[in-house]
Amino acid sequence: MTAVLLALGSMGAVVGLGWLTQARRLLPSQAREVLAAVSFTIAAPCLLFVTLARTDLATVVSRPALVTWGTTAALALVLAATARWALRLPPGAAVMTTLAGSYVNAGNLGIPLAVYLFGDALAVVPSLLIQLLVLAPLAFAVLDRTTVDRAAVPGRRRGGAALAALRNPVTLGTLAGVVASLAGSALGHRIAEPVLAPFELLGAAAPPLALLTFGMTLALPRPGDAGGDHAGAGRTGAGRTGADHTEEGGAAVVPPGRERWAVLLAVLARNVVHPLAAWAVGRAVGLEASALAVVVTMAALPTAQNVVVYATRYRCFEGPVSRACLATTAACVPVLLVIGALLPA
Repeated sequence: MTAVLLALGSMGAVVGLGWLTQARRLLPSQAREVLAAVSFTIAAPCLLFVTLARTDLATVVSRPALVTWGTTAALALVLAATARWALRLPPGAAVMTTLAGSYVNAGNLGIPLAVYLFGDALAVVPSLLIQLLVLAPLAFAVLDRTTVDRAAVPGRRRGGAALAALRNPVTLGTLAGVVASLAGSALGHRIAEPVLAPFELLGAAAPPLALLTFGMTLALPRPGDAGGDHAGAGRTGAGRTGADHTEEGGAAVVPPGRERWAVLLAVLARNVVHPLAAWAVGRAVGLEASALAVVVTMAALPTAQNVVVYATRYRCFEGPVSRACLATTAACVPVLLVIGALLPA
């Protein structure tokens, strides 16, 4: 598991640099939001487009993929219901809690881990697909509806959230990659590498930008800290509201106790529930040992840094999401070591 430790160590170094940058105020006050916007609007869509355009989607549909899709969807539904009704979180905060517990780090950690352990990055594609084609668009639809100040957007119509989700840069990059992959399969040849090269170059910026943003967010004072830059995180800004503190038409403050429960819920879902569910379902459908190891390992990946980018972009539940991402990343190391020992590839 040296590769796991090396990958996490490299990621931790970049996160630490982001934390230091924010803590020492080495960049202007709006730098964190700008970096998140660049990652969200340009770099991440390019990375997703290139990854999917090079993938033969026909090879992805399999029993292991169905196990991944089924357990991920079930986990997301349970998380959403628990966050919204058991923890009584506002819609935006409930969405971010759901993503923190179900949206795995398939890109930054999953791809190198899959290549090292299983010899092929294809192992991570099922997780990428359900996240990019199902979880992210649904989350964006809710976030666009609940975190945009309608007073600043006159004449907003029903159905606008769905259209906003389809116009979302991450969703557009994903859909473009799927179309390119399907077209390549139908025509018998892929998009030429010189055409993909600029997208690959821009996409390479997505992982470090996401990690830097994550680290900078960790350096922000928690809500309620006196004199902190983030003390006013619940205020409206740039046409958006801090959904972790206020909801449309009201000032529904999320108590610190519920924030802690939301973080704990996401950590348990990511590091315990999903790997166990993937193992149980995989055993039930008769997956062979190597396929079961792939499915369980991918289910044990930590929360993606992109979830922190989404929280920053929508100014929604940023602190709890960052803490959940940090905790799941730290906890995934022993979990992956145990999986590697019990389910050798």
